[in-house]
Amino acid sequence: MKKEACNYYILPRTDEYQNEFLPRYSERVSWLTGFSGSFAVIIISINKSIIFTDGRYIDQINKEVDKKLFKIININFKDSIQWLKENVKNKDRFILDSWLFSSKQFLVLSKIIKKKGGKINVKEEIFMDRIWNNKPKVTKKRIFIREEKYSGLNYKKKIIQIKTILKKRKIENFFFSSPASISWLLNIRSDEVQYTPIVLSFLIFNINQKSLLFLNNHKDYEIKKYLKKSIRILNIRDLKDSLTHFTKTNSRITIDPSKTPYFVENFLKSKNVKIIYEKDPCIILKAKKNNVEIKGAKNAHIRDGVSIVKFLFWLDKNIEKNKYVSEKSASTKLYKLREKNKLFQGLSFETISGYGSNGSIVHYRVTEKSNKILKKNNLFLFDSGGQYLDGTTDITRTISIGNPTNEQKNFFTRVLKGNIALTKTIFKKNVKGKKLDSIARQYLLEKKKDYQHGTGHGVGSFLNVHEGPQSISKKSETTFVNGMIVSNEPGFYKSNEYGIRIENLLLIIEKKKKLSFEVLTLAPIDTKLIINEMLTDEEKNWLNNYHINVFKKISGFLNKEENFWLKKNTTAI
Repeated sequence: MKKEACNYYILPRTDEYQNEFLPRYSERVSWLTGFSGSFAVIIISINKSIIFTDGRYIDQINKEVDKKLFKIININFKDSIQWLKENVKNKDRFILDSWLFSSKQFLVLSKIIKKKGGKINVKEEIFMDRIWNNKPKVTKKRIFIREEKYSGLNYKKKIIQIKTILKKRKIENFFFSSPASISWLLNIRSDEVQYTPIVLSFLIFNINQKSLLFLNNHKDYEIKKYLKKSIRILNIRDLKDSLTHFTKTNSRITIDPSKTPYFVENFLKSKNVKIIYEKDPCIILKAKKNNVEIKGAKNAHIRDGVSIVKFLFWLDKNIEKNKYVSEKSASTKLYKLREKNKLFQGLSFETISGYGSNGSIVHYRVTEKSNKILKKNNLFLFDSGGQYLDGTTDITRTISIGNPTNEQKNFFTRVLKGNIALTKTIFKKNVKGKKLDSIARQYLLEKKKDYQHGTGHGVGSFLNVHEGPQSISKKSETTFVNGMIVSNEPGFYKSNEYGIRIENLLLIIEKKKKLSFEVLTLAPIDTKLIINEMLTDEEKNWLNNYHINVFKKISGFLNKEENFWLKKNTTAI
């Protein structure tokens, strides 16, 4: 920084594609700070360094990051933008990586910095890679085709859909920079990124000529043959040369400023290409699942539900016999049960397996050092999901090990009431996510308690387990459409003691111009943790009907002993 005559460097936790889940060679924040969460922004100055994250990770970041080196700030109280507004001084000089900020993010930052009299040194490289000497190498990974029997629509028909949209908007060229969008559009998947089967890629899409797909060091002839009539495949290293060639015959291109790295806009502007801003048209199409994808999601949840029930039975049996069960062995057992399932491709994220105080860490990850043994009496929280060729799952259950306290039962019941209230909501199409969010929190707020994470996120179809644009949170401006899948996961966390969360995935369905939810997740809710008197008759009926459905859908795949256990644990209250 001193050599560059700059006194600030800003590093967000992302990669060139604005991803949440990253390949090892893009985990710069983790390498630099030790923080392993999925969201962070670091501001390094000559004198001090600051790391920002959200409420999900505050307990975790305090354990992982050296507070002598980094000041930790919760963005719920002050984010990096607010900090810059308050602290940037005249003549401050900032290093920003043009690859790690979207055009939208870069515009926001540059306005703040320049307004305060600061200057920006824009890097085409990623600046901190200069000091990452043992950075993991990019490895060649396979790309495979997601068959139409799972996607519901072949890629040629999807391309026609996109061309129709672009023609209406009078767009000839669109730069797609979201790997999830490109993977959905072309029905291609990969194992490049753990837990998320996206293909790391960029796509220059032209409505009249052959489009250009840029892949990350692949030599996959099957894909070239599959796409050869519509798309030319190039290496990601060729992007700059291809953009240069593009400028010789094209004077304008459209990008999504919230998805596209600023490098692309900056480079094309330097070649006098006009940049037009529009939303990525794949995002809403991808979020609205077709009939085949909906059927696949339901089937995936049945198989996944069988694994969850077998796991809960195994857990109950072993705890009862005082056998050794740890967070780590529980997580491993659940994986092995899922691994046997038809169409299983891996987990959709690293399993959260937290007993007692570890359960109070919202995005806890078990390590050899933190691994707890599940003993009586406390709560065990597990949050886990699977990737299947026909769908993506995500479920959280909180289990009582031994005898729960009255406090634990009270808060569990309040979390459950919020979950049920949201599930039963019928709403108009113009209702926003923040309105739905308040429904799930209401029973905790009665006791002046809350949780520092959103209530729901969108879920893909054998894609990202966190998929936009749909979300349910305090700030969500999302409106919903038929066919979206969203999570419902209110919680309560008592720091250093225990955590509670109940999560089901919901399918949004439309009837008589109103929207409502259909529950996809199939697994019992621990009735030992419920104070029955706190539930209304309507809530009890909902829970009993839900448990009847769980037994009906799952029991046929269980052995006699497991079936008996499930019958007992879905008994009406």
